[in-house]
Amino acid sequence: MRQPTSRRYWDLRTLRRVLGFARSRGHHCLGLIWPYAEPDNFGISGRTMNVLKLYAVGGAAKTAPRTDADAAHDRGANDDRGANPGLDLVRVLAALGVVLLHAGVPYLRHPMPGLTWSVTDSASELVDVMFWSIEIFIMPVFLVIAGFLLTPTLVRRGPSGMLAARWKRLARPLLFGVLVILPIDFYLWLGGWVSEGIIPVRKMQSLKFDGGVDRDLWGLSHLWFLLYMLTYIVLVAAVATIAQRSSRLSRLLKNIQRPTVLLPIAAIVAVMTVGIRPEVVWGFQHRFEPVPSKWLYSLMFFLAGMVWATHDPKLLSLSRLAQWRYVGLASVCGVAALMMGRWHLAMDAGQHESLATKALLATLTVTAATSLATVGIAVAVANTRRTGRVMAYLAAASFWLYLVHHPLLVLVHIDLKWLLPSAPGAIKMVISFAISVAVSLAMYEVLVRRTRFGRWTGLGPASMTSGGDSGHPTWIRMPVESMTGVPTRRAA
Repeated sequence: MRQPTSRRYWDLRTLRRVLGFARSRGHHCLGLIWPYAEPDNFGISGRTMNVLKLYAVGGAAKTAPRTDADAAHDRGANDDRGANPGLDLVRVLAALGVVLLHAGVPYLRHPMPGLTWSVTDSASELVDVMFWSIEIFIMPVFLVIAGFLLTPTLVRRGPSGMLAARWKRLARPLLFGVLVILPIDFYLWLGGWVSEGIIPVRKMQSLKFDGGVDRDLWGLSHLWFLLYMLTYIVLVAAVATIAQRSSRLSRLLKNIQRPTVLLPIAAIVAVMTVGIRPEVVWGFQHRFEPVPSKWLYSLMFFLAGMVWATHDPKLLSLSRLAQWRYVGLASVCGVAALMMGRWHLAMDAGQHESLATKALLATLTVTAATSLATVGIAVAVANTRRTGRVMAYLAAASFWLYLVHHPLLVLVHIDLKWLLPSAPGAIKMVISFAISVAVSLAMYEVLVRRTRFGRWTGLGPASMTSGGDSGHPTWIRMPVESMTGVPTRRAA
C-alpha cells in the first residue's frame, strides 16, 4: 500500500491547524482543498496552488452580533479582499475632502472655469488656497484606491463576476442619484439663481434660458465619477475576457503591466492630457457623457492603482514612503503646482500661454497629484493598525455622504448668503461643511443603514448582510505547487 508523501503530511497538518483555529473562534467548518490557479496579469493567467475554502456551519449563532467595526476589521484582515484599515481611513478623509472642496466653491477668489454654482459670495484667499490644494490630488486618490480594490475582485471572481459585482455596486447608486439627487440639485440651483437675480422665477418652469446662462448647467454634476468608473470596469472586464482566450494579448499585458513600463506611460499620457486641456484639473468639464480628456486622465490613475495591487498587494513597499523626507517632497511639489495653477487661472481670457508654460503647468500638476496621493495613502496605511468604530461607521457612510451632500451644500450656501451677509468666506465654508456632513450622516442612519433601501443600493454597511459567514467563505492559500507536482495515487 502506498504511503502518503511528505507534501500530503504537510497539507494535513496545515488543515488541522486551520480547522483548530476556526473552532477556537466558535465556528464549525467544512474544508475543501483543490488545485486553484493563482491569477496574474490582472487575473488573467498564472501559477497554480492548493486552496483551502472554509464554510462556517452553525457557528454564527454562538458569536456576538457583528458591528460595523467588526466587519471593517475583517475586511482589513483579509488581504484577498483588498481592504485595509489605512485605506478605510483614506476613503473617509477623501469623502470629507470632497465635501470641504464643494463647500468652498462660492467663496473662491479664482473661480473654477466651467463650474456654475447656485450663489456667489464673498471671496476668501484662504478658501481659494484650500480649494485648489484639494482639487489637485483628491480625485487621483479616489481613482488609485478604486483600481487597487478592483484587482482582488477581478482575481477572485473573474471578469464576469467582477463586472456583475461592481455594476451592482455602482449602477444602482448612480440610478438613484440621477432620478432623485440631480432633480433636487437642479431646482435648488435655479432657486439660487432666482435669489441672485440671474433668472426670473418663470424660468424655473419653462427651463428656457437666455444669454447662454445655462451653458455649464447640464450634466451629471458630482455623479460623473460613478459613470467613469462604470466605463472603466467594463473596459477591464472586456480586456481580461479577451486575454483569457488570446495568449498573445495575455503575454502583451504581462509585459505592459510591469511598473517600470506602465507607470511611466501613464505619467506621460497624463501630462500630455493636462498640457492640451488644462481644464481637466484647473476647470470643470460638465456633460452627461464622459469627456475624452477627463476620461483618459482619470484612467491613468485608475490603472496605476491596478498595477499597485498586482505588485504590492499588502502595501509593504508603499509604507516605506511614510517618511518625513517624502512628505516634504510631496508638499513642495504641491505648493509649486498650486502657485502655477493659480497664475494660470489669473490670466486674462485674451492672453495666451506659451508651450513651455503649458508643459510646466501639466508636469507640475501631474507630479503633485501623484506624489500627494501616493504619500498621503502611504502615511495612512503605515500609521493605521486597526479600524475603530467611528472610522468604520464613517467608511460605511462615505458613499452615501458623497451622493447626497451636494444639494445640502447648495441649500446651506443660499441661506448663509442671506443670513450672514458680512461673515468671512472661510467661516461660511466651515459652517456649510459641518451642516451638510451632519445632515448626511443623520439621513444615512435613518434611511440607509438598516433599511431595505440601503441593502438594495449597497449603500449600507457590509456587516448588515445576513448569512455573511456562510455565504462568503474564507480563503487560505496553501503552498504553491505546479499541476504536475500534485501527488497522484499509484498502484498498490
